[in-house]
Amino acid sequence: MIRPDIKYDVKAILETQMPYLIKLLNGKEISWTKINKNLKKHQEFRKDNYKNGELIDVNIFSLIVQFILKNEKSFGMFDFYNSTFKQLFYRLTKKELEFTHKMVKCLLTNFDYKYLNFIGEIATLNAYKSNGNFELLNIEEKIYSHNNVRADLFLKRKNDGLKFLVEIVNIHIQNRNFTSTDEIEYFLSCKFREKHKKTFFHNPSYDLTIQPVIWTKTVEQIELLEKVFKKYENNIKDIHVPLCYLTYKDSDGNYEHRFEYVTTILKDS
Repeated sequence: MIRPDIKYDVKAILETQMPYLIKLLNGKEISWTKINKNLKKHQEFRKDNYKNGELIDVNIFSLIVQFILKNEKSFGMFDFYNSTFKQLFYRLTKKELEFTHKMVKCLLTNFDYKYLNFIGEIATLNAYKSNGNFELLNIEEKIYSHNNVRADLFLKRKNDGLKFLVEIVNIHIQNRNFTSTDEIEYFLSCKFREKHKKTFFHNPSYDLTIQPVIWTKTVEQIELLEKVFKKYENNIKDIHVPLCYLTYKDSDGNYEHRFEYVTTILKDS
């Protein structure tokens, strides 16, 4: 249970528990006082849940609190976040780190379940940087000269110098009970049409693609996704194969995190 006299110092907690998230802020200013106040409100609202040992995955602070309280349900996801932040920090150049504070600020100031969308953006950038062939040019880059629609990532492919924009769409199916590929295919096609309509207009500044991130709860959901996208791989205009998250735990308690395409994530390395 949270002590009634707890000190709400989020920055100090993050410096201890998630130091690389702080490093990704790259020294940029953020209102820690406002974050502390919001965390206190959240703690008071959820105190009965914490008392009962439940895992309340509402925002990143919920997870951190559960980790500090040694709730084992939080360990896997907490380790995934920490390892992602650390990997990304070391993969970015000094110049690229000038942009990441925008993502981190959104993550730290979001106090509802949408925080996972910002985790999705950070993990997607980390995935692109993992093969060493992409340079981050900007975050929230304007797509068109005549409106304010922006893409999450502006990247350059190093081997040929191609500059392109990536708009990330997070799709949550954790609480949906799909039983067939037809059901999940229909659901996703509606989501993609909606996102495509909001994103694509005439004459984008650079090549533009939508990168879905699909959040699942079970391996069975991933298996359905794999079947759908193996059928359509490379044949869906402007939509990339979705990325997905999965964690394995070995007999020694070590975690293996995967954030990969749904068509490869279940394959043995």
